[in-house]
This record gives sequence, structure tokens and C-alpha cells, in this order.
Amino acid sequence: MHPFKLRHIMGIALVGLLLLAGAAQAQVNLLWYKEVAKEGRIYVFNDPNEFKAWEGSGELGKSITKINYGPNGETMVFDNEVALDLYNFKHDKEAEVRKYTAPKAPTFPPPTTLKVADGELKFGLLLQAWYIMDDSAQATSGTSYLGNPTGANDFRLRRAEIKLSGKVTPAWGYEVMIDPTKSPSVTAGADGKVLQDLGITFLGLKGHEFTLGQKKIAITEEGLRSSSEIDFLERARITRIIGDQRQAGLFYKGEYGEMFAAQASITSGLPSNVAGTSDRLFYAARFDVKPAKGMTVGVSGGTGNQGTAALARDRIGAHFRWDGTETLPLMLRAEYGKATDGQTATTEIDRDGYYFSALYTFARQFRLGARYEMYDANKDVSADKLSILTGGFHYMIKGKNINLKAEWYAINQEGRKVNNILDEKYNQFVLGAQVAF
Repeated sequence: MHPFKLRHIMGIALVGLLLLAGAAQAQVNLLWYKEVAKEGRIYVFNDPNEFKAWEGSGELGKSITKINYGPNGETMVFDNEVALDLYNFKHDKEAEVRKYTAPKAPTFPPPTTLKVADGELKFGLLLQAWYIMDDSAQATSGTSYLGNPTGANDFRLRRAEIKLSGKVTPAWGYEVMIDPTKSPSVTAGADGKVLQDLGITFLGLKGHEFTLGQKKIAITEEGLRSSSEIDFLERARITRIIGDQRQAGLFYKGEYGEMFAAQASITSGLPSNVAGTSDRLFYAARFDVKPAKGMTVGVSGGTGNQGTAALARDRIGAHFRWDGTETLPLMLRAEYGKATDGQTATTEIDRDGYYFSALYTFARQFRLGARYEMYDANKDVSADKLSILTGGFHYMIKGKNINLKAEWYAINQEGRKVNNILDEKYNQFVLGAQVAF
């Protein structure tokens, strides 16, 4: 054989032997084994880390113990099943026969974000269903505090929000949300809310968002929260009066470091899904300070013309929010709001209201909550105040994603009549279920 070829063959063979030796060494390391006799027991280890921990503490966590299993009837302690198998092999003992359990097939949750062209598409869903009980007298017309027929015990499909959002490029995003439980009317003067949100957003400036479309005006803290993240089944009355309103316009949201945040909106002043027939603008803004982790203190307000008659509207509010800590899961909330509404034939109306609430979570899944709220629909009129005391027990199966809420409302609505009979005080009970992602 040609010497050159022979040297090549010998080199290849040598490399092969080295690889085999390395593999053998790796196998030896994989099957690490050690026996230690101590205090009448024999400890067998397959994991060197377990052995080192045992040497330091003298304690072995999860292990396998076999009485009278040693060569002289000693108790044997194995750190895992591999150690037991290696011991049996070394000492010519019959191997353990274990029931075979097939590994579970991997499961993958359905994707909520899809890659589409150069961008992405994200799906969102919020479903809420209620059962409502009302102990006031039944009337032929009219609704009670939460919107169900007066005096009726009934089921209600509260929300079915379907949201699509995402980015087309890193600098441009979009969102659209519909709610099929709302009225489909989109005629002038009506507030058809099947279409909830619609926005085209510029994201090219880090920490800032600029959106053109239809969203909530920048007033109140609770009113701007997603319906899936509010504390009780329904928002407080004052936040629904001055905030929680969708209008078409230009919207801004920004973060200024870890302590400050701001939102602003310039909108049409008209209800959502309603086209304007005259010039009007409504300006709103909100500013937040975050002095500590989980705590927010802020103010918000708005001014301009609202409604189809383009009447003057002024709003101002202040809010406090604390989300608690890991060791103290107590959430505290408080808001005050004031509204001045111009009228077509009379002087303007001043309204105000407030609420404060506390919610305590225990066992990580159960929550007790209480809220007191007051709303004065006209400060120049006596005996027209609304006050509500709410108590709730919430089963947070998976936070906001899956939960059940049972709530009781003690309502005192001054001047309220049912069938022309004064009926100011009444109670409501609501059981609500929510699924969201």
C-alpha cells in the first residue's frame, strides 16, 4: 500500500479511537455512581450535585428507600431510580420492573398573534354574561341602575368585544374592536356602538403613540380602563358620566420615564359612530404621577362642545389608584368628577360625584370588594342624588382571563318613582361571568 495512503488511514483510525474514547467518557459521566455507608444505612447516588448537597447537610430530599435491601440487610437509600438500577446491575440483583408510562404529547396553546405580510395580527376577545335580580316593583317601562328592566330578574349579554390589532411596520399599528351585543344603528343622532374602537397609530417615537380614529376621550382613570380590567361588574356612575365615552378624533398617549404619563385627545364632541353636521371640537387630557410601584395619582379634564346640538361641556376629575403589593394584596381606588353642561333653553347644569373602593385578595384566587359612590345629577336641584353601596365576592379563576363575580347593590335614588309610586331604595344582585384574552 502506498505509504501516504497508509498514514491517512492510520490518522483516521486514531481520530475514530479518540472519538470513541470521548463518547465512552461521556457515558461514564452520565452514569455517575457512588455508594456511601453511614449510620447503618447505605446511600447510593447517581447525581453528583445531590451527593455534594447531602455531604454538606446530611439530608436527602426526594429519594427511594428500601428496607433490608443491602448485602447484610441494611436499609438502602437511592437518590433516584437510575441509582437503584445501577446498584442492581453492579450487585447482580434482579432489575426493577416498572410500569411504562408513555410521555404526554406536547400541547401548544392556540396562537393569538399571527405574522401577516410584513406585520402582525393579534386577536382579542371579551365575553361577559350576567344574571340580574332586582327587588323593586315591576314597571311597564323604564330601566334600573344597571340597565335591566325595572323590577325584573333576567339574563343579559353585557359585552362581546372582538378586537383585532397589530403592526404593519415597526412604526405603524392599527386596531379595530366591535361588540355585536350593541345596537346596530349608525344613523345620525343615534349612538350605534357595534363599532367600538378604530385606530391607525404611529409608534415611531419610543414611549409615545399617536392615533387617528375613534377611541375613548382622555378623562378619568376607571373610564379609560379596558372593560376586562375594571374592578366591579360596572363602572361607577360618575366615571360613566364624564368619561368612558368614545368619539372620533386624534389621540395621544405617552410615558415620561417611570414616574409620569400623559394622555390627550381632540375629538368631534359627538357620540361614537355619528357623523357631524357642524364644526365642533372637544379637548381632553389626563396627567398621571406614579410616586411608588403600583400607585397612580392624577388629574383629568376636558372642555369644548359636545352632542348633536354642540352645547358647551366642561369636565374635571381627580383620581387615586393603588394596586397593593405581594404581601398586602389590597387595592384602593378613589375618584372625583365634576361636569358643567350647557343647555339650549335653560341655564347650565352642574353635576358632580365620587366613589371610593377597596378590594382584598386572599388565597390568590378570591377577592372581597366594597365600593361607595355618590352622584348628584343637578346641584341646583334638591332631592335628586344617587348613592350606591356595592359589595362583591369575586372568584378570579385566572385573573381577568376567567372569573365569576357576585355583587350586591344597595341603591338609594332620590325622587325615583315606579308606577307613579315613590320607590327610592331598592337592591340588585348580579352574577357575572367573564372570559377574556
